[in-house]
Amino acid sequence: MRNIKTTRTSLDEARRLLASHPLSIRNVLSDCLLAQASVEDLDKGDCVFRQGEQANYWYLVMDGRIDTLRLGIDGEDRIVHHIPPGQLLASIVMFMPDRKYPVEARAAVASTLCRFHRDSLHRACLAHPPLAVGMLSLAADVLHQRIDDVDTLASTSAPQRLAAYLLRLAGNTGEQVELPLSQRQLAAKLGVRAETLNRLLAEWQRIGYLEGGGRAWRIVAPGQLDTVARGLP
Repeated sequence: MRNIKTTRTSLDEARRLLASHPLSIRNVLSDCLLAQASVEDLDKGDCVFRQGEQANYWYLVMDGRIDTLRLGIDGEDRIVHHIPPGQLLASIVMFMPDRKYPVEARAAVASTLCRFHRDSLHRACLAHPPLAVGMLSLAADVLHQRIDDVDTLASTSAPQRLAAYLLRLAGNTGEQVELPLSQRQLAAKLGVRAETLNRLLAEWQRIGYLEGGGRAWRIVAPGQLDTVARGLP
C-alpha cells in the first residue's frame, strides 16, 4: 500500500542522497527538483509503475530495493535490474520519445521513494547543462552494461554465468549468499532453463562447492567456482 509522507525531514534526506549521487545534484538544483516532489512508502510487492504506462515520473530510492521487470513473450517476468538506496529509477526514461515505461518497477522489500515529475528534470537540464551531460553519461553507462550483458550471454556457458553471479554476490556479502531472486527469476536473468539451474546447484552442492538451499547458500569452495566462472578446465 502506497503511503505519502512528504515531510521536511524526508525531503532533507532526499536532498542528502541527491548530493551524494554521482550526478552531484546540490543546492539550488536540488531545491528546484524537490519543490514539487513527494516521498512515498511502499510495501513489499507494491507496483511503482507498469510496463507501457505513461512515463510522467522518475524516482530516487531512499530505502529498501526496487526491482525492474520486463514481461517476456513467454509471459514470464524477467528481472532487469535491482535499484538500491541512493540510486535513481526511470530518470533516463524521462527523455524517451514515446514517453512510456519500458519495464515494470516493483518494491522487492518495504521501500521509500522520492517522486519527481518529468517536467522538473527537463527544466533542470535546460537550466544546468552539467546535469544534462551527467544524464547522458548515465545513459551511456546503461548502454555499455547492456552490451556487456549480451556479450556474456553469447560467449559464456550456463555454469560460467551462474558461478560468476554467485561470486559477485559473495563479493558484497562474504561467503554467505542470499539470492535476491527466486530460482525461476534467476534462471531467466542468466539465460538458462530453470531445470539447468537446479541441476547445477545440486551438483555443486554434491561435490562440495556450495552448502544450503532455496535462496540461502554458503560458498564453500570459491576457488573452484572462480575456475568455473573463467571457463578453465
